[in-house]
Amino acid sequence: AAFGEVNWKIASRLTLTGGLRYTHEVKDGSYDTFTFGGPATTSQALINARLSVLRGQTYAAHNVEGIVSAGATSACRFSDTTFGYASSARGFKSGGINMSGLSLNAANQPVLATAVIRPEVNQTWEGGLKSRLFGDRLSVDLAGYYTRVRDFQATIVDSSQTVALRGYLSNIPEVTVAGAEADATLLVLPGFTLRGSLAYADGRYSRYPAGPCPLEVQTSGTTACNLTGQSLASLPRWSETLLVDYVHALPGTGDRLSGFLHLDSAWRSGFSGDPSLSRFTYISAYNLTNASIGIRSVRGWEVALFARNLFDADYIQNLTIQAGNSGLILGSPSEPRIIGFTLRMRG
Repeated sequence: AAFGEVNWKIASRLTLTGGLRYTHEVKDGSYDTFTFGGPATTSQALINARLSVLRGQTYAAHNVEGIVSAGATSACRFSDTTFGYASSARGFKSGGINMSGLSLNAANQPVLATAVIRPEVNQTWEGGLKSRLFGDRLSVDLAGYYTRVRDFQATIVDSSQTVALRGYLSNIPEVTVAGAEADATLLVLPGFTLRGSLAYADGRYSRYPAGPCPLEVQTSGTTACNLTGQSLASLPRWSETLLVDYVHALPGTGDRLSGFLHLDSAWRSGFSGDPSLSRFTYISAYNLTNASIGIRSVRGWEVALFARNLFDADYIQNLTIQAGNSGLILGSPSEPRIIGFTLRMRG
């Protein structure tokens, strides 16, 4: 990759910054799957059932990409404690080669045109304000943004096969996300800091004409579903965090030893864990809290008692539907409350 950046100070309070990056990637891959065994049968229904689970196929693919990323930011300092900014950036997510099997043509051969996944290209516009108030005891940051992603990498359903539906990773035309964020940090007392943030994000499949259908509407004749305009999967609409940090010198130790307390709590609203937006893959809102308390020395050592998932919240981390239309849903449960002890030494 090659990178370049320019910083231009137009006036005492106005600065422009711009940069370019070129990335060149080469990827090669091969895939081989074999199926055998099982009872002999002449029933076409049973044969189709086997093929719907896994079909033997062999293919190889080659992909070369050259992508330019760019960004530009203008910042204006309105006063000694407040400045605003506006930025635009173009980035990408690498493409690749589909290594989970391809759809088959009428001759039962892999459709090689679907082997390569194109890179996502995103364009983001953002603007915001940053302020430092009350002698830097309070900082407030506000931001709004809009992102458009072309060739978003998602599951495409191939309904042209006569044996079974086939879903595979490919590209859909466009996804958009609009949102706003607010962050604040308050120095309540020396050594006592509060931090909080609130974020809103509205993600949509702007164009998703051939997406996977929710399990609850699938029948033997169900093909692909048009998900255009639907909410983006795995993106909570609301999220917030709260952090508390307190550090204080222990009495009688001067500044050699200090006690500390840390608490962080994060909440997110419910969202769908799968692009099909099935009600069976909806993940309810949950809150996760972690904490630690300990002692640290100016000599570099630190001892602490910590707790992850302090209140033993019961939640689901993710839910996805297994490839095909078998009805199998995979998920990861939450970790239970974990209490532990740490000892750190720094030279």
